[in-house]
Amino acid sequence: MRSRIAFLIIVAALAVSLVSLVFGLGSDFGGKGHGMSGVIPPSLWLVLIGAPLFVAIFVFGSAMFFPELSEKKIEDEPSPLPVVEKGESNLDAVLRVLKEDERKVIETMVAEGGTMLQKDIRWKTGFSRVKTHRILSRLAERGVVFAKKYHNTNKITLADWLFETKKS
Repeated sequence: MRSRIAFLIIVAALAVSLVSLVFGLGSDFGGKGHGMSGVIPPSLWLVLIGAPLFVAIFVFGSAMFFPELSEKKIEDEPSPLPVVEKGESNLDAVLRVLKEDERKVIETMVAEGGTMLQKDIRWKTGFSRVKTHRILSRLAERGVVFAKKYHNTNKITLADWLFETKKS
């Protein structure tokens, strides 16, 4: 997608530059020749030709030096599932694959009994309101926590499956 946009910008810039060049030659660049002589100063023609060329070169260079990482969206990739070993709880397996800030939230909730208000999680972890909300949203999307409206905040509960232990 990004490469198509870069291509269109380059083509448009070159077209503007070419049209400016053609009209500039027709007007003799402000000289005493025929056409629109003297109406448009040579410095303006330089800008009309040079600026689009500069844009085209810049876009081409940035496309060459900073290629796209991938056309595939990150959301399309499946997230790795933690492997639960014998005798290990699901909680331990999940904690191994969480980001550091997510792990801090889960550990705080486990220490408090598995259910907390969102504002209390914020105070215990020291995260901002926005960061706490984003972390909890990510965890709720994956089914690790559940949120329920509770007055001006949310009541956050850890999922029951986190406390199961693999027996075989």
